[in-house]
Amino acid sequence: MKNTAEVVKVKDAIAWIDVQRDGDEGSVALRAATRDGQPIQLTAAETRLLAERLAKLADTLDSLTEQRRESED
Repeated sequence: MKNTAEVVKVKDAIAWIDVQRDGDEGSVALRAATRDGQPIQLTAAETRLLAERLAKLADTLDSLTEQRRESED
């Protein structure tokens, strides 16, 4: 498993790109819980910030996937 340096965090919500070596196109992994395992609560502003950062992470994943496909051709 390979993780990129792209990590986003809002409060205790953390997301990163996880790419498998076996040809998997990858995915965005998301952990959103307190240290005690309780769900986190975000304000409207924090939710928008997380959504914005997740969208950028998705764009990065798309770019990595495209680069991987080009290198396989």
